Amino acid sequence: MTKASLFFRLPSSMGVLELSSEVLAHFEANKQRRCFSREAGGQLFATFNQPSVIKIVKATGPRATDQRSVFGYEPDRAAEKIEIWENYAQGIHFIGDWHTHRQKIPKPSSTDDNSMRDMVQQSSHDLDGFIMIIVGQAGFPEGIYVSFHSRKSSVQLRSLGYNFR
Repeated sequence: MTKASLFFRLPSSMGVLELSSEVLAHFEANKQRRCFSREAGGQLFATFNQPSVIKIVKATGPRATDQRSVFGYEPDRAAEKIEIWENYAQGIHFIGDWHTHRQKIPKPSSTDDNSMRDMVQQSSHDLDGFIMIIVGQAGFPEGIYVSFHSRKSSVQLRSLGYNFR
């Protein structure tokens, strides 16, 4: 079976962001496909094994303890902290969040942007910033919004397409 990763260009000379086939399958399984489907979301975890490649290897959530509605998603923050420590112990690093929208081609709301700005400002970390992914109803890459948020700015990342292995 062929597995495909989806790549995005990171800002400046930071390299590329790779979304593994397992992560893409997780997003696909949690899309809001029906009128009354609730938003889903979770955290993103990555490895830094290759120079200039951040590879997202795991997407968590949604959890039974998250607060979910058709137009909103509020994660269980205590469960998220535990996920961060458990994955860090395995050498997998927290790098951001993901959630779904009912739009075919998703776009961030002001709440999404404000939440990411607050996360970057309030977190203690060694990263240049965090990744936010919004999963829409359309196929990938059109149906996925990927952005990078630093202390100074945010930018939507451009898709470089798939790489088949």
